[in-house]
Amino acid sequence: MTRASLHPGRFTLPFLLNCSAAIPSLPLGSELHSRALRSGLLAVLPVSNALVDMYGKCGSLLLARAAFLDIPLKDVVSFNALLGAHARLGADMPSAQRLFDAMPHRNVISWNAMIVGYANAGDLSSARGVFDLMPIQNTVSWTVMVVGYCKTGAVVAARQLFDRMPEKNLVSWTVMITGYSQCGMPKEALALFRQLEWQRIEPDAATMVGVISASAQLGSVELANWVGSYVDRKKIDRNERVLTALVDMHAKCGNVEKALHAFEEISFPDAYSYTALINGLAAHGHEIKALDIFDRMQMEAIKPDPITFVGVLSACSHAGLVDKGLEYWESMFRVYGMERRADHYGCVVDMLGRAGRIKQAYEMIQSMPMGPHPGALGALLAACRTYANIEIAESVAKELFKLEPNNTGNYILLSSIYAERGQWEDAARVRAMIRGRKFNKLPGLSWIDEQQRGRRFRNKVLMHIK
Repeated sequence: MTRASLHPGRFTLPFLLNCSAAIPSLPLGSELHSRALRSGLLAVLPVSNALVDMYGKCGSLLLARAAFLDIPLKDVVSFNALLGAHARLGADMPSAQRLFDAMPHRNVISWNAMIVGYANAGDLSSARGVFDLMPIQNTVSWTVMVVGYCKTGAVVAARQLFDRMPEKNLVSWTVMITGYSQCGMPKEALALFRQLEWQRIEPDAATMVGVISASAQLGSVELANWVGSYVDRKKIDRNERVLTALVDMHAKCGNVEKALHAFEEISFPDAYSYTALINGLAAHGHEIKALDIFDRMQMEAIKPDPITFVGVLSACSHAGLVDKGLEYWESMFRVYGMERRADHYGCVVDMLGRAGRIKQAYEMIQSMPMGPHPGALGALLAACRTYANIEIAESVAKELFKLEPNNTGNYILLSSIYAERGQWEDAARVRAMIRGRKFNKLPGLSWIDEQQRGRRFRNKVLMHIK
């Protein structure tokens, strides 16, 4: 159009600004702003409103507010565009409240924007206050409030509100199912999915992402296979989010072949897709394959995240590839500028300990900037038993007793190390410490009872949702 010496007018420019907002592209939006300024189209209200909306969706609240202030005669769309910017960013909610109070007319969209804004700012009390004051609440109002509760982990409050909703649509059900899944409550997520089936509401791809994620947490191969078949039977859109969730589920359940198949279906795998596969492979005895996938990830210039390196380092540990693991460890900071976390140190300590490099593992623990971590210390104590290093075992156990005074496993492990070396008096002394501390056994089910209860639940879910 520009090559033909034609210039966007009052009807074309708003659509172009909407495109810039959808990408989002701040440079393109700014260029369109300049064109509107040069052509005198900023006086056209639809253009000015689209400009406010574009800057908000591109993440610039400052520019959105400046564009809003330049509008001489604002309408409700102008106000809603700026409120939407505050809502998406969850930023400067006092200003948003003043803007809301100054509106000449409020429709439902304005109220919903305020709820979203407060929720994104983490102020659920104010969000609920706006919700309760609404003269008319539509399904979106209820749903955004449920979303706010779920985002902050308040799933009990979310479920209470969800149950009170006068009318639920698929989005409402999906939000609650996903909320349960993201908060580590897979059984509740699947139970709610069963209710969705009873209502004869057909799930979509977004719903199934929550269901697949919940199934991944339960780790049941049978349930994972059923969910995978359900996706095919219902002809759910196998978009990248669904495929990535399937990779994660099958990988966590140990079905490597299906995980790889789903991964290969993804047109452009991202860091999360790669990480799900790498960690699944590493956790189920396919360490070399996990490292091959990581090499492919690097060749495709996909930047790994900290969770990726947990899988990579774990794979090196179990495969006995110490030198390679240390290279990856160094690359975390040198190549990716990544801060190493306690779980990364734990993986390296475990790797060194398995290889018998006990002293080096102990030095690694002592260098941890966050201080000794129980996981790393426990891994080293186990290695000390394997390689009969009593001196370091005693130092490690001393640290563990401080960090986990009520963990009987640490005392028993040190006692076993003494016993295997024939130091019976030391072994008896540690066992006496256990008796002297009078550890209270936490009430609950045995491991066998828990496994049986889990199987009964999975069978129940399968029976009802098939």
